[in-house]
Amino acid sequence: MEIKEVTSEEAEDIQKEEPEKVLRKSDRILDNAKENLSPNEIAKVDEILQSLQRDVNCLHDGTRFAKRKALERIRAQTSAKLEQGVLSGLFAGLCKPLLTLFHDSIEKCKETSVTMVTEITAQMTDIEAYLPYIVPMCVMRLGQREIVEPSEEIRQLILELLIQIISLAPSEIPLYCQDIMLILVRTIDDPFAEVKKLSCTCLINLTRFAPRQFHTGANVLLNPLLHSISHQHQKVRTLVVRALGALLNNGDNKMIDDLITHLAQRTFDPCPPVREAVYEIVGGWMVTLMDRYSYFYKLLPLLMTGIEDEVPGIAVNSAEMFAAAGKQWEEENEQDIKDEKDFAAAAPVYYGVLEGVTRPRLGCRILVVRNISKILPGLLNDLNTWVDETRLKSVRLLYSLLLYSETSSTQHLEKILFALYKSCMEPGLASEIDKCTQTLAQFITPVTWKPFVLTALAGASSGEVKSRVGVSPQLCTSCLRVLSSLITGSQPDLLLPVVPELLDTICRPEVNESSHGPLYKELAAVVHSLINVLGKSVSDFSCQVFFLLLRLSSVNGEEEREEVENMFSLLASHQEITVDELYVRHAPTLVEQLNGQHKDWTRHSPDHGLFGELLLRSGKTCATIMPGIYSIFRDCTTKEKDPELRMSMFTLLGRLLREAPVTSEAVQQFSVYSVDIIKEIIIPNLEWRAGRTAGSVRCAAISSLWALLRSDLLTSKQLKQVQEELMAQLVSTLDDDNCATRLVTCNCFNFILKAGGKECFGPDELHKLYIELLKRLDDSSDELRIAVTNTFSTFFSLIPEDYDKQLYKAHLQALYRGLLIHLDDPNTVIQEAVYKVLEVAGKIHPEYLCEHIENVKHKHRSSLYCDKLLTLFKQ
Repeated sequence: MEIKEVTSEEAEDIQKEEPEKVLRKSDRILDNAKENLSPNEIAKVDEILQSLQRDVNCLHDGTRFAKRKALERIRAQTSAKLEQGVLSGLFAGLCKPLLTLFHDSIEKCKETSVTMVTEITAQMTDIEAYLPYIVPMCVMRLGQREIVEPSEEIRQLILELLIQIISLAPSEIPLYCQDIMLILVRTIDDPFAEVKKLSCTCLINLTRFAPRQFHTGANVLLNPLLHSISHQHQKVRTLVVRALGALLNNGDNKMIDDLITHLAQRTFDPCPPVREAVYEIVGGWMVTLMDRYSYFYKLLPLLMTGIEDEVPGIAVNSAEMFAAAGKQWEEENEQDIKDEKDFAAAAPVYYGVLEGVTRPRLGCRILVVRNISKILPGLLNDLNTWVDETRLKSVRLLYSLLLYSETSSTQHLEKILFALYKSCMEPGLASEIDKCTQTLAQFITPVTWKPFVLTALAGASSGEVKSRVGVSPQLCTSCLRVLSSLITGSQPDLLLPVVPELLDTICRPEVNESSHGPLYKELAAVVHSLINVLGKSVSDFSCQVFFLLLRLSSVNGEEEREEVENMFSLLASHQEITVDELYVRHAPTLVEQLNGQHKDWTRHSPDHGLFGELLLRSGKTCATIMPGIYSIFRDCTTKEKDPELRMSMFTLLGRLLREAPVTSEAVQQFSVYSVDIIKEIIIPNLEWRAGRTAGSVRCAAISSLWALLRSDLLTSKQLKQVQEELMAQLVSTLDDDNCATRLVTCNCFNFILKAGGKECFGPDELHKLYIELLKRLDDSSDELRIAVTNTFSTFFSLIPEDYDKQLYKAHLQALYRGLLIHLDDPNTVIQEAVYKVLEVAGKIHPEYLCEHIENVKHKHRSSLYCDKLLTLFKQ
């Protein structure tokens, strides 16, 4: 029987029929049933019906209680074990009153009647004769424009009855397909979850037994299913997805345009059974769907998403379904791919590198290659959306596409790389992007991807994709991350020819000199990948790699420095040398390069930090590059330079002098420049200028002088060359506003006096100095005052034995008086220090000192130290 297509509008126009009108034809159903029964069965049927006649009458006109009791007695009779013929005759007699109760006002009676019909028909083998009465009654309750049946439980029971009828009378179902579909249009949208699930099950069964009749009206079921596909219950969503699969298999293929988006959303479903259902129906469509070739580009993304599902079982099943689809495609197009099969190229090396990754079959690869151009635009757009889950699914799908397309992805390389640049730094995507990029590098040679990467790093435009990497540190960082993964995934022999250009670009200031911290982390990854992949071949590019490592070391914190140290060691080991030898080999070249750029430095210039890192890590190599180092220090500490830069350079100079290796060669090299360092670098910066900044510069300069003096790099002969100019400047800084400057200056005086000795400092030179030292005994800092006493001890030790006491008596008087004042200092530590100085000073003219002590003794708080000195010098 041909069933015309029923639209939703036509379904709404179907008029309600009264139960009596539907059941009017059932008056002769008992007589018809008895024609097929034996006399004994007829007698048995008549006997039971006669015993139940009063109960049947109560079903029409009885009270609520009477109806319930009547139904219970009837159910007891039908529940007994009866012969098939007797049961059929009995149901023929009870069919009309039971079906009439489907419309009863008492819910319990309706529920019992539906249950009884379900139970009786489940035991019968010949229910076909009763379908003309049962199905229309179900339609009256559930298939109207507004569902007549208000009870959720009864709607559920009616659907269970329909499902049972479909399974018991499959040959007759095509006749009632249109009626059942009218019911499903309403019940699929039912708010009750159990009704939704039964409706989907009924739909799936209906397509199995009445596919031809179902096809003509299938479209009306699409919208109700799509409304329910996002239901909160995962079992409902699962059954809706499976129902959609059955609907499309037996309906119009054009429906795929409407439902594909909804299925794509279900691939994000948090419940694995829902996702599994999506992948299973899509895998089935890939094999069985009519005109499937036209829809491969829509189906492939869904099925390939399943291949990368986080549940291993689902991923395996999806891969198997895709393999089955690929196999079928190969069989259907055997002649077209004969040459590709017979003359197949060797499998890429990639499949032998990664464990567990096998090459997809030819049919699958061809399907991806032929459809990737339609899939990629939307996929790359999703890769840069703001929804985390969408980005994650997209990048996993991209990996599958790259794996299946192999070298064919070359024509889309620029678009893919640019999308990776924009998304690789997103939280949670980094590892997946790395996986994609490394896979890309396995199939595409470095010579091919190099121009796109270098263009991006250089910030130039290329084709239809305009790169903004050059003006965006963030995108430059992303580009470096992608480059790192490309290098990691490349073969060493193929990578080697492009390394010079890569390094030239990376070593450009606009790439490796940035204030964007994350950039250096990715730069380190690039360098590490190069060293690992190239192995011993890295020795050909050792200087540039050394420069990059030094740059990383100069900007990274302590945690990252350990990684850089490991890369230094790895670079040296590949060349079979030590790290020290690595510095000896490359430090001169690097200093020569810096010498041409240092005049434009500021405190925050990247090259300034690199220069400091080079000096502090070079060790004994510094001796060999001292000429270049000196010129940089000299030019960067002139008065015209930024004070911050000068302070930084003096700090660096101090560390360099303190940590200079004590070897004969190093001492010789440093010693040559000691006088020039003092004259041209330190002394000009000790000159007084107003302001705290200038004071900080003086403090840094005097600290560098102190480091130079303590390093024993200045000989007595060299000291004599700078003595006059240096001492004059030190006298000035001894009166500086900065306490630290005064303290270090005092220490310098002490050291210079010791180092110069009597050869450099005669009475005249000493007389110029003591007045300034006496002033410092009144300093606010006790630490400085103690340092002054130490200097005085050295001072008096330099007084010659032939010192003319009478000629210089005025100087001695000033010294003794000044020191005796501080012998009565409130601080006992100062008293003790001054006492020790006077022990030395008194040896020059004991009588004169004792005379002064006697004059001031009575003024002191305590005469303890005065008595000690008198006792000492009057013996």
